[in-house]
Amino acid sequence: MSDIACINGTFMPLSEAVVPIEDRGYQFADGVYEVIVAHGGVPFLLDEHLARLQRSADGIELNLECSTLGLGKLIQGGIEQCGYGDVMVYLQITRGIASREHAYAADLTPNLVMTFKRKPIIDPALRTAGIELETVADTRWAHCSIKSIALLANIMLKNAAKQRGFFDAIITTPDDEILETSCANVFIVGGGKLITPVADTRILHGITRGHILKFARIEQIPCEERSISKSEMLAADEVFITSSSIDVLSARSIDGQPIGTGKPGPVAARLLKGFPNSTTPARG
Repeated sequence: MSDIACINGTFMPLSEAVVPIEDRGYQFADGVYEVIVAHGGVPFLLDEHLARLQRSADGIELNLECSTLGLGKLIQGGIEQCGYGDVMVYLQITRGIASREHAYAADLTPNLVMTFKRKPIIDPALRTAGIELETVADTRWAHCSIKSIALLANIMLKNAAKQRGFFDAIITTPDDEILETSCANVFIVGGGKLITPVADTRILHGITRGHILKFARIEQIPCEERSISKSEMLAADEVFITSSSIDVLSARSIDGQPIGTGKPGPVAARLLKGFPNSTTPARG
């Protein structure tokens, strides 16, 4: 079992992977990405991830038809080669290699890079006790629905939250409307309903977010996609965040104020059952 990389269709040990210094992903963060989790060797929600990848590529005018890259076969090949039971697949497509100029030629050849690593395991204590979050002002760009590799603002928000002792930061507008965290979508439970912000350009259209909404409807949990104020969030019965890497993770407090009973709630626990078992032992 080992970490694997794939560059433009060629597999190699991650330690041997390199990309050219004039790749526009390195020079300008000119690219898009996806993170896909495989449970027991099976990619979860793969079609949805690849569809979002195409939307992101279109969003930065990347001249690329992702369906021609054979991504499904490459992803499965990398999962099998790394040998882990549960795998975190990182997939990045940049505009390609060119001299460092802001304007770019229309005929550049995009570069595809993928890495395959063991999926990180969430500390069971976090699921049992819940996490602490804080709220912060939005400092990001205006196209958050594009899964761009330009994540410096998100990185700074996440790091600052961790330095202050929080798991993550919930981003808010000047009018105290909540959006998402630095790297996850936000849900609240109130009045017997599951509520999450509308998927507009201000938030990432999370694949896990979409899965949660579908599964909630199967479970006959009423759902709403609408604006949520900070005060409504703080008064909610439950607040939790979602992403491919964490599935569902409940907040016990926000800005030091307990949420609900101060413990993970029953709705989050029901929704977590909609994900594959992520404790599959490694193969080999």
